[in-house]
Parts: sequence; structure tokens; C-alpha cells
Amino acid sequence: MSAEEIAAAVRSGASSAAEQVQQAKSRIAANEQQVGAWQHLDWQLAASQARAIDRAGAQGALAGVPVGIKDIIDTLDQPSENGTAADRGRLPSSDATAVARLRRAGAVILGKTVTTECACGASRGTRNPHDLRRTPGGSSSGSAAAVAAGMVPLALGTQTAGSVIRPAAFCGVWAMMPSLGAVPCSGVLKLSETLDHLGAFANSPRDLALAIDAISGEDGSDPVAAGQAPTRLRQALARLLARPRLAYLRGPTWGEMEADVAARYDELAHELGAVPLDLGAGFADIVDAHQTVMFGEIGHNMWPLMERAGPMLSEMLRARLVKGRGIAAENYLRMRARIYAMRMAFADVMADFDAAITAPTPGVAPLGLESTGSRLLTLAWTTLGVPAVNVPGITGADDLPLGIQMVGRRGDDANVLRAAAWLGQSLGVT
Repeated sequence: MSAEEIAAAVRSGASSAAEQVQQAKSRIAANEQQVGAWQHLDWQLAASQARAIDRAGAQGALAGVPVGIKDIIDTLDQPSENGTAADRGRLPSSDATAVARLRRAGAVILGKTVTTECACGASRGTRNPHDLRRTPGGSSSGSAAAVAAGMVPLALGTQTAGSVIRPAAFCGVWAMMPSLGAVPCSGVLKLSETLDHLGAFANSPRDLALAIDAISGEDGSDPVAAGQAPTRLRQALARLLARPRLAYLRGPTWGEMEADVAARYDELAHELGAVPLDLGAGFADIVDAHQTVMFGEIGHNMWPLMERAGPMLSEMLRARLVKGRGIAAENYLRMRARIYAMRMAFADVMADFDAAITAPTPGVAPLGLESTGSRLLTLAWTTLGVPAVNVPGITGADDLPLGIQMVGRRGDDANVLRAAAWLGQSLGVT
């Protein structure tokens, strides 16, 4: 059942939150040993949440829906360990804003999903449900894998470079990274205040709309979200879906694409009538800008962890923190200014279009679990702070999932999701 169907059944009395928890428990028992999507599960706590929802007479938009929460997002009643032994057993004093809002919508916070180390370090062994020899992507590894394996209909993730859209593409599920600031990051491990986004994984655009609508809007704590009204994505999807005006963006990192996969996207764009669009020279340094600002801010925000528990961190993470600390202030400020300029310019690039399609990854999920795959095909859109949606529905080598990334203007989340839903409908995956 979709999240929408579960909530409707629980509200009507045809099902109950307790029943949905038991069904999720059975699905997880059947898959978790192979996939390894979960960092923490407490079935007594989940059952207690469900009973409370049922006693209250569930009426929320997500009534009784079991949800997985990436382990860098705080939950007051479950450990929030940030994917590192340095924070083992850490219990926050309050929920992240997004989690508190999910609870108010009637969701059951089922457990914490695996993240790579602090969402920017070493992979932690979660496997792709489509091929257990392959990565599910990262850093929201467990959230993508849990939805792809049918364990839960919804899960939350975060993206600072490609950590929502890339794993969704590798795992063949729907996902959305809303515009920067649409969802507050209060209570989420801060990597980069310039780039951090909170997003969701699901099996349909309607379920994505349910989740994002429930958690969006300013909260008085996250300055990036100040002035943001809650999204109205469900309302947008309720209107008849019309063919959008589509562009085809290949972006400044298109050289990363595998040749046969690039040809597949060229063919798709032609079939859809998407107009080829060049970002132009004004975006040529977007990778340098992203990497400079991201590592500079990670180095600053996470250095206290290095001082507290450096030997407990992976060599990869220690090296990244040292790299970030070594970035000169002048270079950081110059590249942050470039990001702001490119964000302003992108609205003009997209002026004649509702949305654009592009590739989320160079190809299918790579073999092995050490790497979570290239983030270069998602990095530009994260940097620009624009909404991005992964649309499943096409496949690559060995019939493994390839995603189609839909992006658009910042703040135009409704039109981007409508365009993605229209594409999914055209491909038969809604």
C-alpha cells in the first residue's frame, strides 16, 4: 500500500496504525538481513506509538504510516548516532522539526535508517535491493534501500551534494529534494548551511507530496527557512497534469556520463520534445564553488567532532575535515558569492520552461560497497538550491534502475513535481 492508501485506511477504520506496524515488521524481517537498511529499530516503541495514534482516532494526513528517518535527523525517543561510533547511544533532547511534524500528521516513526559516516564519510555497508553486490548510493543509503525493498512507504533523507537523488536513482524509487529552505533543517546534523537540504523517498509523486507538505514551512529556528510557507504539492497534483514545457540540461559535469547511458538520455529527451539547453559559461565553475563551500563549511561545523573523537573517525572523514579547515577565507567567500550569483542567474536560464530533465548519475549503481557512486550529476542542482525529483522508470545495464532527474526554478516545487508526475504517468510508473 502507498502512504496515501495506508493513511486513508487508518482514518476510515479499515486498518489501524498497529496493523501497519506489524505489516512493516514482517516486510523488514524478510529483507533486512540481506539489505542492512536500518541503524535502529525498537518494535515495542513502534507498537506504543501506533496504539497512541489508534486511541486518539487518527485523522492526520499520514495517519498510521510507518516512516524511516535518516540517522543524522534527531528523534527524541530513539538514538540519533550520525553514522559514527563517536555518537553511539546519543539521545537528543527533542525531535528535529521534520520529525515533530511527521508525528503531528499521524506518522509512526518506525526507526533510524543507515547513513554514511556523518553523511560525508565512509560507507557503512547497506546493499542495493536490486543487486546486493551493488551500492544503494549515499549518504541516505538506508532510506533509499528501505523504500526500494518495500519495508516502508516513506523515508526521510538529506542532500548536500547528491544524497537523496543519487540513491533514489540507483534504487529505482521516487524522491524529492525540495528547494533550499522549503523544509527546515533544525535538528539535523549541520554539514553546510549553504547547501544542506532535507528531502523524502517514496513510491509515487503523491506520496512525496504528502510527506513534503507535512514537513515544510518555516519553524522559527532555521534561518534558511525563514519566510517559507508550507508547500501545497498535493493540491498541485490534484489538477489535471498537462504536458510541461521541458528543457534538456546536460550541465557542466556531463563528461562524467557513460557513453551509452548518455545516448539513452539524448533519445529520451528527443522523444519528449525537450529542448536542449546550455547553462553557459556563467556556470562553468559550479563544481569548484560547491566543493570549496561544502568542504569549508563541513570543516568548520564538524571540527569539534574531530577534536572530541578524531581517532574514532574514518581516514576519509578526517581527511575531508582537514581539507575543509585548510580552505582560505578569501577563497571560501569568493566561491560563496559565486554560488549566490549562479542561483540568481538560473532563474533566467529556465525562464521559458516549467522544468528540465537531466541525468542523476553517470550510469547504474556501481559494483561494490566501498563507494556510493559519483555525486557530480546532482551537485549543480544542489548548489543552485532548486527543487529536484528522481523519476524511476527506465533501466540500464542488467536491467538495473536509471533515474530521470527533473529540476526547475527555486521555489517552483509544485511545477517541478507536476512535471515529474506527468513524466512518470507517460512512463507508466505513477
